[in-house]
Amino acid sequence: MFSAFIQGISPVIPILFIIAAVLISFLIAWFTYRDLSTISSLKKWGMIALRASALAILVLLLLNPYITSQFTITEMPGIAVYIDNTESLTVERGDYRGEQHYNEIIGRFKAEKDERFRYRYYLFADDVTDGDEPDLTGSSTNINRVMEHILENENRYSASILLSDGIITRGRNPVFTAQNISTPILTVPVGDTTEVRDIAILDVDYNEPVYTNTRTLFTAEIQQQGFEGEESTVQFIENGELIESRAIEFTSSSGSYIVEFTREYTDPGFYEIEVNVPPKAEEFTDRNNTQLFTLEVLDDRTRILSIAFEIHPDVRSIRRLIGSDMQNELIMSTYLGDGRFAGENPMELDEDPDLIVLHGLPSPNEPILEWLYNRSESILYVATPGSFRQLGNIRANRITNLELSVPQTLLNIHISRPDQLRTHPLLEISDVIFNRMPSLQTYRGRYSTGAASEVLLTAEFQRTETDIPLLVAEDTGNRRLSTVNAFGWYMYDQSRVAENSRLFQELFGNLISWTATPPDSRTLVLEPRRSSYSENEAVEIRAVLTNERGEPESNALIELRFFNDEEIDRTFRMNHTQRGVYTATLGNFPQDLYRAEAVATLNNRVLGEAETRVTVSRSNLELLNTRRDDQTLRQLASITGGIFLENLDFTRLEAFFNERELADSREELITEVNYLYRSLAWFILVIILLTFEWLLRRSVSLP
Repeated sequence: MFSAFIQGISPVIPILFIIAAVLISFLIAWFTYRDLSTISSLKKWGMIALRASALAILVLLLLNPYITSQFTITEMPGIAVYIDNTESLTVERGDYRGEQHYNEIIGRFKAEKDERFRYRYYLFADDVTDGDEPDLTGSSTNINRVMEHILENENRYSASILLSDGIITRGRNPVFTAQNISTPILTVPVGDTTEVRDIAILDVDYNEPVYTNTRTLFTAEIQQQGFEGEESTVQFIENGELIESRAIEFTSSSGSYIVEFTREYTDPGFYEIEVNVPPKAEEFTDRNNTQLFTLEVLDDRTRILSIAFEIHPDVRSIRRLIGSDMQNELIMSTYLGDGRFAGENPMELDEDPDLIVLHGLPSPNEPILEWLYNRSESILYVATPGSFRQLGNIRANRITNLELSVPQTLLNIHISRPDQLRTHPLLEISDVIFNRMPSLQTYRGRYSTGAASEVLLTAEFQRTETDIPLLVAEDTGNRRLSTVNAFGWYMYDQSRVAENSRLFQELFGNLISWTATPPDSRTLVLEPRRSSYSENEAVEIRAVLTNERGEPESNALIELRFFNDEEIDRTFRMNHTQRGVYTATLGNFPQDLYRAEAVATLNNRVLGEAETRVTVSRSNLELLNTRRDDQTLRQLASITGGIFLENLDFTRLEAFFNERELADSREELITEVNYLYRSLAWFILVIILLTFEWLLRRSVSLP
């Protein structure tokens, strides 16, 4: 049905005003030609009519009239068909013959489908995409995303059909989302529920980062089914060489087992690791028997020498923090006087430390003072109660970046950050209110700092800022010096208030890591987001860039080259996200070992270069469990009022659609609004009218 009529004039104007406008147009035309008495009446009234008509049309178009047309369309009801596109459906199990069988089921559905509906096909794995020809390459199954897609489009479709094995490997339980869906879901089970015999590697776990000369524990979780009373072997392979094998006995019909390997690396670099379980003849698939990943081993741990010249609770708290980091090797030494030490004698160490932490200072006549003067290592000085009198008696600028002429009054102070906008790696701490925290102690006096030093924190006394430096940092180009000019930090460490203990860990953690890092160390760190990727996962690379001052650099250009030994060689530009952190999403790549090399430049100078390795392998996630989950498919159908097609009987669909009256066509009234000024015909008509008027004027010799 179709109808069209003038709906109105916009903006709304009284009809009398419109009539008056038309009459005025006629009067203007009549007034123009009223005095012509020498021409025939036919030509005179013809010119009046032509001009009046042209003026009337222009006036009406300026009032913006529009025509409303209505028509009814009959639309077939729609059905959304969701086809599982994950790798688990390629596995042959029981009576199910894998990919060929799956395509036969899809073909049967298309051949037997109810023609009273229009169908829209979607493929799903971790997400939902358009398509009806699965390639079964999806590395994870997220059925909850299908439920969300149905919920978003339930006004478009009368029902949904889900073809899947029901095995969920990613996302939340779809049953909860299905409770909000008002249209029925019909589930078609694909796969087999027959028990099979299989061994799979679930995961391989280890602590990162890995350092040389440090024992690293690799934990492999093995899952088996159907091999009760039998034995298998788990192999640890490194760069293609078998390093170690462990026998494992399966004591039950199914379950998970933990196998551990311990390695200690002497050389830094990249290692290709493979954990493998040799397949048994009775296994239904061996595609989940291997786990591949790339391991980066960094150079030796940081050797930190802690020398205490005074017994104080701060010493224990700071040493405990240093020792809690596996990257650190803590060497403890406490000076007892007369050249005696409890613990290691720092002047007799076989290997130089990377960082010296001084808890207080020695007396001017002590031999260790001269030893400290001659050191080139970075030094972190932390004040103790008796150390302030030494700041004026020794050449402090050789081992600290702070001097004190005469210590005066002992003050109870709080931390103050004079410049809130200053950025420095040592100030990367949580936002806190310092004057609500435990008080520290320091001495009033005349302080001076080195020319290259930065005062990052000062002391606040009775809510008044002072010029007493509390945290001083210096980067001289070949080593770093840090000074903490207060004591009482153990109160933060031992506090039950999480905010206090967190500040202690963050501040001293930054102090130790920053001071121990040589200024010439690598400024660009490159690493993959994950140790390994599957072929169907986008590779992501992360970089952390600092400038020569150790500050996060956010304005650099980082170009990344990603390549393997064969035909793949691509270049990407990394994007800055926050505080010197850059990322790049490279896309999907075939199974192989890849190298990533990055160069960071700023103002035509190279800030840093770095490389990393990325392993792309087949994902085991979809192959760990391939037994069809009928319970989930039944629940989805039951909750939404659909049906579970247990025997793939597609003829039941027609009866279900008739029972629910879903096949009834829908009539929809469509209204269209057409504005007259948008039609070129009206303007052509005005030109034609004015042209005939001009011809009549010329025929009577009018200008």
